Amino acid sequence: MTNFNADDLKLESLEDLEEVVRRSEETLGRLGGVYGELAAVTGEGFGADGLARALVDGTGRIQQITFDPRITRLDSQSIAEAATEAVRAAQDAAQRQNEELLREATGGEPVALDMDSARRRFEEIGEDLARTLRDLNSQG
Repeated sequence: MTNFNADDLKLESLEDLEEVVRRSEETLGRLGGVYGELAAVTGEGFGADGLARALVDGTGRIQQITFDPRITRLDSQSIAEAATEAVRAAQDAAQRQNEELLREATGGEPVALDMDSARRRFEEIGEDLARTLRDLNSQG
């Protein structure tokens, strides 16, 4: 492909545009395939040396908290801290799994959810596309 820079998406020919479309379709296909895997993600975490256990789903929502009977030897503040520690560890584990699945789906490309940045990027792409089409029409 000629003069294609993936970093700033400069479109200088129809081949460049076709390459952008092809890459986008591939990434969207991979992201669609990973959707079911993301829904199945769970994270598990422990607190107080395993006396508290938390299980969360892929969004970090608590699914289950269990305590080893020996946790009753601790005071209420320590039990609360153990539960908090377990939940945070479980959420971190779920987040790591989500990030890994998305990284695999995008081929290592970062997944940004900044809507203002995405809007500006699409506007730039549209301007580049319009300029490319004008240039190609004036050549033909």
